[in-house]
Amino acid sequence: MRCPGPHSVITVVHMSGLVSPPPRRPGRRDEYAQQTRDAVVVAARALFADRGFVATTVDDIAASSRVSPGTVYQQCGGKHGLLRTLLSLWANAPSMSRTAARIDHAYTGEEVFELLGVGYLDMYRQFGDVIALSVAVAPHDEESAKCLDEITAKHRVVLIGAARRLREFGVLSDGTSDDDFADVAEFYFGSHGGIRFMATNLGWAPERARMWITTQFARGFGVDVLLDR
Repeated sequence: MRCPGPHSVITVVHMSGLVSPPPRRPGRRDEYAQQTRDAVVVAARALFADRGFVATTVDDIAASSRVSPGTVYQQCGGKHGLLRTLLSLWANAPSMSRTAARIDHAYTGEEVFELLGVGYLDMYRQFGDVIALSVAVAPHDEESAKCLDEITAKHRVVLIGAARRLREFGVLSDGTSDDDFADVAEFYFGSHGGIRFMATNLGWAPERARMWITTQFARGFGVDVLLDR
């Protein structure tokens, strides 16, 4: 499975040089179908978080979203189709791309570390349940594992960019590669632990977890980050 990217509009030019008309505007039936799919996704997400992926049935999702089991299969692809939808929402979320843009305009190494912490906190707050779901399902589902790998690779691009910015500030030594930095960042913030683990397993407030992890992460590279917010 490949996590779908953002939707794009394609204009078709015929051999005659005439441009095809734009796609028709969605009618009420289309809008109702989309509302139904959205309701099913919301219901599935809540059930997956509460009961787990394996224990949740299509009948459970149908009852919670007030549709028939057939609708869950036909419009949403069943449980696995809904899982792919949730992973795609996480994959295409703007949290890390915004973080990358902000790092490009950072003024100090301390700011780079703080921006990474804020970016991961934002991602956790939006998709912590989906991240936990993906980590739990991936070892047993090849398509989910591939999607998780793709998401990790996208985030790693941001981390490599952060490493290069830190190198410009003289923070990283010649003995530390950009990949080394990304490895350490994944150790602290990655999907298998980080803020999610400290908040879910240890009961820490997410903001407190973000501050502690960011401080320890930066300290490992000789940077003291003072976080009081």
